[in-house]
Amino acid sequence: MLYLITAICIITELCFAVKGGLFTDISKLPTGTLVSESSSVSPSGEKSLNIYVVKNNLGVAIRGEISSPSGVHNIFWQTGIDQVEAKWINDDTVLINEIPLDADDTFGYDCRRGYSLFDEGSLEQNFTNFRGINEEE
Repeated sequence: MLYLITAICIITELCFAVKGGLFTDISKLPTGTLVSESSSVSPSGEKSLNIYVVKNNLGVAIRGEISSPSGVHNIFWQTGIDQVEAKWINDDTVLINEIPLDADDTFGYDCRRGYSLFDEGSLEQNFTNFRGINEEE
């Protein structure tokens, strides 16, 4: 019985370690080098989008963060690229590399996640909202 309990504890710990290693929180990303900030201010001027290029031993990535009076939070993480196109659609929506994102959503876009399992449709909802905004123009 003692061996069974020990085995269950070890397997449980390994599962949590793998989950923590693969599906990390987007708020815990490396800083990187600032490449864009002044041209990325929201239409109201209350929020700004800062884009960073992160280079390390594993490769290159792009990190995007929203700075607002309520604080700063990461909104975008994409590995394997060092070029980015970003613009504000309106005060609540930003378009980064053709991915529309809610500027207030701290969950954001993280290329490491499987969105069908972990995002529960948030990215799909962003695309739907983006299409609706473009059809009105």
